[in-house]
Amino acid sequence: MKRSLVSLSILLFITVGFMGNTQPCADPGNIYSFTYDGTTYEVVKEMKSWEEAAACAVERGGYLVQINDQGEQDAVYDAIVNGAAVPSNYTVVPDGGGIAYVWIGATDKETEGVWLWDGNDDGTGENFWNGEGAAGGGGGSAVGGAFVNWGGASTGTYKEPDDFGSGQDAAAIGLAGWPSGSGSLGIAGEWNDIRLTNTIYFVIEIDNTSLIEKDNNPLKIYPNPARDQLTIQMNQTNRLIGTVSLFNIQGVQILLETNLASHKVIMNTISIPSGFYLLTIRMNNGDETMHRLEILH
Repeated sequence: MKRSLVSLSILLFITVGFMGNTQPCADPGNIYSFTYDGTTYEVVKEMKSWEEAAACAVERGGYLVQINDQGEQDAVYDAIVNGAAVPSNYTVVPDGGGIAYVWIGATDKETEGVWLWDGNDDGTGENFWNGEGAAGGGGGSAVGGAFVNWGGASTGTYKEPDDFGSGQDAAAIGLAGWPSGSGSLGIAGEWNDIRLTNTIYFVIEIDNTSLIEKDNNPLKIYPNPARDQLTIQMNQTNRLIGTVSLFNIQGVQILLETNLASHKVIMNTISIPSGFYLLTIRMNNGDETMHRLEILH
């Protein structure tokens, strides 16, 4: 009974956390999902401020995208303009040179000029750039050789970020050259700093593998969000997966697999409706873990 009560408490927490507003933060019809280098990304075509977008990213099990190299930059930009077919003129950002943008996870809102990858908006993250580009105070530079694609990258001189008019505390990918008509500060695909309060589309990054460490023994659950199937894997020779159960947000058990005795279990999720679920896994030694799972078709 104690284990059941604990499960019910966690399920109640998840239900309140994700269903308190009765509506998800983004309509599935407005989401374009793609995979690059083993990681899932989502282009969300809904208008949100940077902080609203970061909160939505967390709700969906990820964070606003962190772009670490040219390959990832190219994949994300291609997904925006081709995969998700976001028009280059779907909106106008006045303080961004009069063009359209898409949010990424970089911000200097904690300390002006100190840019962090903080896509979950918790005030911490990797410091990848300090200072301003040539269009601002100048002297800015990447930290430790980190990849950056600020406006002007194509010319070899970073002109952004410049904190134009002050308060430009979040980064976004430009969908055209800016300022509009000249492109003298940046071209399509490069990053610009704009005000947090602008409402634009955004890109979420979601790690496909959820890694839970218990006594230094990893349990992997992937991908999450799941689509057609879910893999549960225990990488310890003397522990086996015994029972797997899945509850919906109303607390109804919709799946139960028992007597599995396996290191790897593959679940067919193609017939399970999209939404958030509680996945409970019991090992052969009695250990039980619980995890939030999203199924997305």
